[in-house]
Amino acid sequence: FVSAGLMTLRQCVPMIMGANIGSTFAAQIIAFNVSALTPFMIALGYLGYAFGRREILRELGGALLGLGLLFLGIQFMGEATHPLRSYQPFIDAMQSMENPLLGILIGAVFTAVVQSSAATLGIIIALASEGLMPLESAIPLILGANVGTVGTALLASIGKSADAARVGVVHLLFNVIGVLLFVFLIPQLADLGRLVSPSAPELEGKARLAAEAPRQVANIHTLFSVISTLVLIWFTGPLARLAELMVPTRRAKVAPAGNPRYLDEGVLAAPSLGLQSARLETAHLGELVVQVARRGPLVAIQGKPPEFESLRNDAREIARLASAILQYIGKLSQAEHTEGDSQNVIRLIETVNDLQSISDIVSMNLVATGEQRVAERVDLASLRDESTVRFATFVITTLQNTVAALADPNGAPVPVGQVKAEMDTLAIAARKSVLERLKLADVQDVLRFRLANDLIEQLRQIGRLSLRIAENPPS
Repeated sequence: FVSAGLMTLRQCVPMIMGANIGSTFAAQIIAFNVSALTPFMIALGYLGYAFGRREILRELGGALLGLGLLFLGIQFMGEATHPLRSYQPFIDAMQSMENPLLGILIGAVFTAVVQSSAATLGIIIALASEGLMPLESAIPLILGANVGTVGTALLASIGKSADAARVGVVHLLFNVIGVLLFVFLIPQLADLGRLVSPSAPELEGKARLAAEAPRQVANIHTLFSVISTLVLIWFTGPLARLAELMVPTRRAKVAPAGNPRYLDEGVLAAPSLGLQSARLETAHLGELVVQVARRGPLVAIQGKPPEFESLRNDAREIARLASAILQYIGKLSQAEHTEGDSQNVIRLIETVNDLQSISDIVSMNLVATGEQRVAERVDLASLRDESTVRFATFVITTLQNTVAALADPNGAPVPVGQVKAEMDTLAIAARKSVLERLKLADVQDVLRFRLANDLIEQLRQIGRLSLRIAENPPS
C-alpha cells in the first residue's frame, strides 16, 4: 500500500499492529486437536478443490485441504518427537533454553529462514504437547519467532520506495520493543498463559500436557501481540519518526517523466487496490498532459523549432506512460471484479485514451500550426487579445480541474453543462475577435486567419475531450 502511494507510513503503523494480532490466530487454529478429523478434511478439501464447478467451492476446498495437511503435519511432528524424550543431547538442548536470549535467537533465526512464524509455532506446540518443552522454555522461542517473522516484510521492501522500507522497520521495531518488554517477565507471562487457558485436571501426565500445552502456547503468542499493541498504540507517531530516521529519504534520481509512480504489480491480486493504483497513475498522466497543454498554444503562436521538438519529446513520454497504464489495466482486468469495478476499468481505459489524445493534439496539431507559421513567416502573436487569451486560459483551466477531480474523486465535480456552454461562447468570441482584426485583403491575412482558426478549433477539441473525461470519470 505504501509503495503504491495508497497509504502514508503513519497510517500504516496501526495496521501493522493489527496484522500482528491477526497472525496469531494461525497458532490458535494449529492448537486445536482435530487429528481424528484430519483425513476427512483432506478428502473433502481435495474433492472441492479438484472437482468444484464454482470458483468459491474450489477456493474453500483449497483452504480446507491446506488446513488438513497442516494438522497432519503437526500430528506427524508430534509422533516423530517421541524418541527425543530419552535422547540426552536433546534434553540438554532444551535445558539450555532456560537462557532466554539463546531461545529468542534460535526462534528468530529459524523463523527468518522458513519465513513463517506459524511453522515455528507448530513445532513448538508439537514439542510442548509431547512434554519435551516446558512453557517457560517455549516463551523465548515464541518471542524470537515474532522478531524473525519481520524478515519477510524486510525482504518485500527491497527495491521499493523508502517509505516501503520504513514499513518493514516499523514492524521490526514493534516486535523488538515487545520482546524487550517481556524478556524479563517470562515467568509472569507463563502464569498468565496458564490462567487464561483451559485446564484438564481430570487428566494426568502426558495426556494432561497434550491437552493443555497447545492452547497455552497459542494464547501466549496472542497475549504477546495484544499487550504489545495496547502499550505501543499510543506511540505510532514516534515509531514512524524513528523509522524515518533509520531509513532516510533516498536522494531522488531524475527519472524520465514517463516512468510510472504508482503502478505496483504486488497489488494486482487485490483488484480494488490495483484500480486505485491505476487511478492515481492516470491522474499523474493527466498532470503531464496539463503541462504540455499549457505550453502548446504559446509555442504554436511564437515558439521556435527547439520548442516544437521539446513538446514532441514530452508527448513521447506521455505515450510511454499511457502504454504502461493500459498494460497494467490489462493485467488487472484478468482478475474477477464486481460490476462497479468492471465499469471503472472501462472508464480508466477511456480516460487514458482521451488524455493521450489531448497530448497528440498539442504535439501534432498545435506543433504543425507552429511549424507552418515559421515556414510561411506568419505573424500570429499580434492576434492575441483579451478574447483569445481568455478562451485559451478557460480551456486549460477546464483540463486542470478535470485532472484534479481524477486525483481526488471526492472533490467537487466539474459542472460539465455549464462549462461546455461557456466554452462555446468564448470560442465564438475568440474567432470573432480574430476576424475583426484581419481585413483578409491579401493572401497573408487569409493564411493568418486560417492558422488562428485552426488553433482555436484545436483548443476547443482539447476542451471537449476534457469534458468527456469529467462527464464519466473513474471513481
